[in-house]
Amino acid sequence: MIINSEVLKNPREVIFLILNDYFRDYCNLKELISSYIDNSKLSDLNKNFVYSISKGVIRNYLSIDYFISFFSKIAINKLDPEILNILRMGVFQAVFLNRIPDYSIVNECVEIAKKYSRPGSFGFVNAVLRKITSVDEVKKSFIEKINQIKDPAEKTSIYCSFPQWIVKYWISQFGAEKTFKICRSLNENPSIYFKINALKAKQENVYSEINNAGFTDISKYFESESFKINPDCGNLPKSDLLKNGLIYIQDLSSQIAVKYFLDPKENEAILDVCSAPGGKAINSSIIMNNTGKITAVDNSTERIALIRENIKRMNIENIEIVMADATTKSFLKPIVSKIQSANNNKSVINNLKFDKIFIDAPCSALGTSSKNPDAKYNKNFEDIAHLKADSLKILQNCDEYLKIGGRIVFYTCTLSRLENIEVIENFLALYMNKYKLLVVDTDKIFDDISPENKTEYNLKSEGCFEIMPYYLRVKVQLYAQSLKLHDIAYSHLLAGLWS
Repeated sequence: MIINSEVLKNPREVIFLILNDYFRDYCNLKELISSYIDNSKLSDLNKNFVYSISKGVIRNYLSIDYFISFFSKIAINKLDPEILNILRMGVFQAVFLNRIPDYSIVNECVEIAKKYSRPGSFGFVNAVLRKITSVDEVKKSFIEKINQIKDPAEKTSIYCSFPQWIVKYWISQFGAEKTFKICRSLNENPSIYFKINALKAKQENVYSEINNAGFTDISKYFESESFKINPDCGNLPKSDLLKNGLIYIQDLSSQIAVKYFLDPKENEAILDVCSAPGGKAINSSIIMNNTGKITAVDNSTERIALIRENIKRMNIENIEIVMADATTKSFLKPIVSKIQSANNNKSVINNLKFDKIFIDAPCSALGTSSKNPDAKYNKNFEDIAHLKADSLKILQNCDEYLKIGGRIVFYTCTLSRLENIEVIENFLALYMNKYKLLVVDTDKIFDDISPENKTEYNLKSEGCFEIMPYYLRVKVQLYAQSLKLHDIAYSHLLAGLWS
């Protein structure tokens, strides 16, 4: 679609166009929003507005559609797509945000309807939105109506805007009450977690720059190695601090997986499988002080380029990049002589055995729904079964590259028994005399970040550990054991902690 540049000066029109494209093609939401914002004539404030409203509408659109059905005489499935998207945008602002004047919302939506819908349709938009905004306790009545629904899966699906198949799947694993808490937590706007690149600057100097740049409300974790910032206090992802490689943004769960599960040491050889965009390899490299060797593997030319770009910006020297498909047996051997190092010189891995292997397994990514609201809409149950098979293949194929006494960390960003526990159980059944599952000391999980929650969640020590989105802040400590068997440290950690 060719968009007139004048259109891209109006933030609500940009939102409308984004919604039209998304609900027509169900394309990648992050890329779609970025393409519009990058080509717009909007101020930074309006860019943030577009980003927030677009994601908010899509995050809550099942709830919004249910709400619209109360006030529209025309059934949802009979409405023109353009009219429905205008109403979605208006209802989200009027009911779910409740901070924008009603008259402004109605007027803007009517003007968009006049420009983009069939003649006369703007009258329908005006009537529906005025009806909605004239009711004093609209939101309360909406919640009361939902509470009358008897089926817990249907109720949670409508209230939290999650597809019913996901809700039913989670209820079968966690029960109705816990599933509701998961869905509600994944609908919250996430905080931004970042680390300072100790290879390029001293922590205190960078921290001073962050404060001088106006970023406030910063919390420290992991003995001041990691930081959380409220996304409302500034656009840190667009700052020069990130562009210049002085900081890097990484989900808290990913940081936990590297620091406490992988536990990289100087001069170790580490294989990072499904590595793009390279954040965990970079984190490991900084912890290792650029020593040893990290081999980052991915199967996409575009993602390989992204890894290379990120390690160059961060001054990383101990990562070499391999393009290979880890679902294929002996995936490293055919390309040993063609491995590209971080500085683009050809390199050969003389010893295809690693101290530790990190597998960021392909998954349904349901745990990233707070960051990527389209994640909950773009998968089905059949996809999960396929992803489970791929993850098991990757685990099996990595076995030949692990040293005796080494460790595999298996990581996903989803809540799914099929993709998590069953993969590990199937793998251990195949290698029962070779691998031992490390038991996580869950009594220490919250010691570093949120010790006051230890009693509330009553965690038990076990071999597999899930971080629920409502935990908010967690740490997991794994203790190295002197074994002649391989160790596999399993952590399907939820990436909705930063989104």
